[in-house]
Amino acid sequence: KSRLPTEVKNWINEHVEKNMDWKAFKDLLRLSPKELQEAENDDSKVPLSLLVNASDVQNAILAKLSKSSRKAYIDKESVLLWLDELRKKEYHVLQHIYSSSFVIAWVSPWQKLVSNNKYYDICIDSTHKTCKSFLNDEDCYLFTIVAKNSSTNKGCPLGFMITNSETSETV
Repeated sequence: KSRLPTEVKNWINEHVEKNMDWKAFKDLLRLSPKELQEAENDDSKVPLSLLVNASDVQNAILAKLSKSSRKAYIDKESVLLWLDELRKKEYHVLQHIYSSSFVIAWVSPWQKLVSNNKYYDICIDSTHKTCKSFLNDEDCYLFTIVAKNSSTNKGCPLGFMITNSETSETV
């Protein structure tokens, strides 16, 4: 059971749906001098805003993000459903899932067009510990293939790959 009254939880969720962050919430929770005076004069009237803390807001934001990013409760099923959706949108998708390792990659239609440009230098960036594997609890790596214009030094992502193996065979 939550320590917050239902009306407060609903109020938090309503504002999270409006994409408010903790800073915006703090402004809403700030009591006016009149409200502070009323609370001091009547101990039985504790303003509900005093019950809300940062973790309440963070939990509501994380719940919203999880709900919008998951297509299924089981991670592997959710990933496969996302890959199917990308295929429907004409993304190029690669998936190799084995018993203890996996590689998934995707490139959007516009990224395919950019990759055909011969005036770019191609780089690969690896970011570790971006997520946990859906096969086990191992850390995963996000690889980003980047096209860098040698004249402007500006980069553009050409594709993405997530794997739980950082071996040269995988890459």
